[in-house]
Amino acid sequence: MKKLCLLIPLITGLLFSFMSFSQSSSFYTAAKSGLSLRENPAIDAKVIDKIPYGTKITLLTTDEEKKTIVTEGMEGSWEKVKYNNKTGYVINSYLFPLPPPKLATVKEMKNYLAQVTTAFGARLVTKSRTTDNSEGFGWELRKQLYKNGAEHHEFMGYEYNSNTYFLPDFSLEQGFLLLRLIPEFKELFGEKDEFPSSSKKYVKGETEYEVTVYKRVFDADHSWIDKIRIEYAEGAVYFFEMYLLDNQLVIFYSAGL
Repeated sequence: MKKLCLLIPLITGLLFSFMSFSQSSSFYTAAKSGLSLRENPAIDAKVIDKIPYGTKITLLTTDEEKKTIVTEGMEGSWEKVKYNNKTGYVINSYLFPLPPPKLATVKEMKNYLAQVTTAFGARLVTKSRTTDNSEGFGWELRKQLYKNGAEHHEFMGYEYNSNTYFLPDFSLEQGFLLLRLIPEFKELFGEKDEFPSSSKKYVKGETEYEVTVYKRVFDADHSWIDKIRIEYAEGAVYFFEMYLLDNQLVIFYSAGL
C-alpha cells in the first residue's frame, strides 16, 4: 500500500504534464524563430520545413512510441504533424494550447489575456479603508474572470502589490516559455535563459537571484517539479512563484519594500 501511495503523485504529475496533448490535437507553435519540422524524431534529423511562430498545427494520431527530448531545460517529446503538405516531427515543448503572444503588441500578461480571451462579467473589487493610507492599513483586491477560465487577481497595498494569474491547460514548461516571450517578466526569464530545473543562486548585472525548485523525488530516475520560486531585490523586493493547481498554471508575482 505504501508503494502505491508513492506512485499516485507521480502518475498524477505525469498526467497533468501531458494533459493538453491528450485532450486536444490542435496547438500553436511558440518558437520565436520558427519550429523545425524534422524528417525523423531526432535532433540531428534533416529539417524539411520551418513552421512560423504562431501557426496552428494538428498532431497526427500514431501508434509510435513517444521519444522524449530535453531542450533548454524543458523535457518534452516528439510529435508527428503535417504542415505545408509535409509530414514530420516537432518538439512539443514549443507548442501552446492557445496562440502565443503577438510580439509587437503584448508587453504584459494582461495584454496577452486580452489577446486570447475576453472578460466574463464585471471585475470584482474588495477593499479595506484606502489604499494610500499613510500607516499602511489600506488595501484593494481586484479579481477578473475570463471566458476561457483564466483569472487575474491584483492586490494593492501600502508599498506592496501583487498579481496572480490562473491559466488553464498550461504546463510549467509552457508557462516558462510564455513568460519568456512577455517583456513584463524579462527580469525573471531572459530570452536565452533555460527552464529552471534545480535550485541555485546567480548574479545578473548587479542583482542576485535565488531560485528554489521544489521537487518530489520518487527514485533515481523519477522526479516531479511541484513549484518554481524566485526572489531578488532591485530597490524593491520581488517574489515569484509558479506551480500547477489541478489543470491550472498559477503564476504569482509581487513587489514590495
